[in-house]
Amino acid sequence: MAEKEACNLGIEMPVDMNIKEPLEQCKKFTKIEFEHVPRIQNEFADALATLSSMIRHPNKNYIDPIEVEIRDQHAYCFHVDEEPYGKSWYHNIKRFLATREYPEDATNGQKRALRRLANHFFLNGEVLYRRTLDIGLMRCVDSAEATRLLEEIHAGT
Repeated sequence: MAEKEACNLGIEMPVDMNIKEPLEQCKKFTKIEFEHVPRIQNEFADALATLSSMIRHPNKNYIDPIEVEIRDQHAYCFHVDEEPYGKSWYHNIKRFLATREYPEDATNGQKRALRRLANHFFLNGEVLYRRTLDIGLMRCVDSAEATRLLEEIHAGT
């Protein structure tokens, strides 16, 4: 859907801006063809199409360009090497399940959110698991253990 909206926007903008030359250029083509490329094969174009569908065409002659930075690695490769505050992402959940204590500086809203979030987790000794409906229990790991596990998996051990 986003691709269609981006295409429509690309066609409507020159017309709205009274640009005559692109319309004249279209007459020179004998055939115009649109080809559907599945999202999985066209991530970059899909991202641009999604961006363009969120932007309303302004009633002015100049449209600010969208700057896109292409990186050498996917975003998931840029991971955090250290846990914030030296604690794992699930520290507060694990502590709440073990002792029913909230973090010292937690607001009432944060306490309520922690209680709701903790309902989806299960503590077995020192190991925290997340309950899911489709795949059962998932073991929660911190960044150091996740890195170790990924290294083991990629090494084939």
